[in-house]
Amino acid sequence: MLTRRRHRAVAGAVLLTLAAALSGCSLLTHPPAEVTAAIDRATQAIRQSAGVAGATSEIRPRDLKDGGPLSNPGAWTATITIDADESGVDVRALAESVGRNAAIGTVSTTALLRIPGEDGAADAQFNFTPLPDATNIITEPDEMADAVLALRDLPGARSVAVFDHGDPATVTAGADRWADLTASVRALPDFGLNALSALTLHSGQDGNERGEASLTLDAASPSLDFVRFLGELSADRAVDSVKFTGIDVRRDLAAQRPELHAVVSTTGDVDTVAGMLTALDDSQTTVDGVPRASFTVSTRSNAAPTETGYLGLPPGSAEPDDRFFSTPNPAADDAFDPAAAADQLQRDRAVVTALLDAAGDAAGIRGPATVTIGPCATGANQQVQGSVVIPIFEIADSADEAFDAITTGWERQGIRKSDRAMGTDFYSAADKSLDTLSIRGGTEGISITVAARCVLSG
Repeated sequence: MLTRRRHRAVAGAVLLTLAAALSGCSLLTHPPAEVTAAIDRATQAIRQSAGVAGATSEIRPRDLKDGGPLSNPGAWTATITIDADESGVDVRALAESVGRNAAIGTVSTTALLRIPGEDGAADAQFNFTPLPDATNIITEPDEMADAVLALRDLPGARSVAVFDHGDPATVTAGADRWADLTASVRALPDFGLNALSALTLHSGQDGNERGEASLTLDAASPSLDFVRFLGELSADRAVDSVKFTGIDVRRDLAAQRPELHAVVSTTGDVDTVAGMLTALDDSQTTVDGVPRASFTVSTRSNAAPTETGYLGLPPGSAEPDDRFFSTPNPAADDAFDPAAAADQLQRDRAVVTALLDAAGDAAGIRGPATVTIGPCATGANQQVQGSVVIPIFEIADSADEAFDAITTGWERQGIRKSDRAMGTDFYSAADKSLDTLSIRGGTEGISITVAARCVLSG
C-alpha cells in the first residue's frame, strides 16, 4: 500500500492504492485531510527555501499488514525528499529550513535532504527522522551542517550522510583510504560530539555482495593500525565482506563489546582468515578502556563451519574480563543481599567522586566536592549523592569555556543533554548508571549535582 505524491508549483491530489492484506482486493482511499494538509504545507515551505531544486513527498500507512485504523493520522507516515541546487547552496541555512519545516506534529515525518558535491567535494545527505523511543539525543541542523562541511572535503570521500538522533555519520570511500580518513577525522576538533559522535566508513557499491566493507570508529577505537589491517583484509579476494562494529555510546556500555564479522568465499578461507585475526598484535587489537573485539568468520552457506574468537587471542580463548565497568542495580533483585548492596554503593561512590573530580580537571580548577550516601527521592532505598561548586572565577573572567569543557567531556562518555529548565542543564547517562546529573552557572562558579541509581536497602 503506497501513496506517492509529486508536488509541482501547488500541491496536487493524493492517490493511494490499498491492497487488502487478506483478500488481495484493492480500493481507493486517501490519508486523513489533516495529514495531507500538513505534508502540503511542509513541502511547499521547503520548496520555497533558497537552494532547493525540487521536492517530492510520499505518504503511506505505518503497517502494511494491519492497515489501520486509516482514519487516524497516527496510522500514517510520510517522507519528504529534497534535492538541492547543483551549486551555490548555503548548507547551514538550507539544513535549518528543512529541519524546521519537517518537524510536523500531525504525522510521523522523515526528511531527506540531498546536496550534490561541487568542486570535488563529496555528495551529502541529511537525514531528519522522528525521535526514536530508545533515545533522547537531538542533533540540531546547524550541527549536522557543520559535520557535513567538515567531512565532504576529506580526500577520498565519495559521499557523506549525517543523522539527527545520534547515529554515526557515514562516509563512503575506498577501503584503501580508510587509514588516512581515520587520521583526518580524528584530527577534527568536533569529532566525538553532536553529529560527529562517531563515524562509519563504507566501501563497495550498493548491491555488490563481494568487497562490501564497513567500519564504525570513535575518537579512540579501533587503533589506526587495525583500521589499516581492515582495509587490507577487505581487499583480499578471499573475503566477500567485512563489518566492524564499535561501541554505541547511546546504549548500556557494560553490555557491549566491539565485533568483527567477516564473510569469506570458501570453507578453507574460514580457517585462514580466523588464523590471521587470532595472530594480530596487541598494538592492533587493544585500546585503553575499550574491550577487546570479538570476531566471527563464516561463508554464505549455512552448512559451512563458522569460527569465532577474540582478536589477538589464541583459538578457544575464554571471553576476556575487560568489559566496561558494570553497575548492576541490586534494587532490581527480588532477594535483598546486604553485602551486594553495600558493595554497589561503594562502587557508585567511586563513580560519582571521579565524575566530580574530572569536571574540575576539565575546568582547570577543582572545588570542594561533597559525596554522601542518602535516601532516594521517594524516601525508600539509598543512593550516592554528590555536589560541587567549581570556583572558576578564581582563574577566569568567564565560566563559558570551562562549562563547555565539562559538558563536552560528558558527551564523549555517552552522557547526553536531556533537558533544560530555569538555567539548569540536565544530562542522562547511556548506561543508566546515574539517576540525575545537572549543571548550571552562578555567581560563585559552576554548580554540579549528581545522584547514582537507587540501591535496595532492605
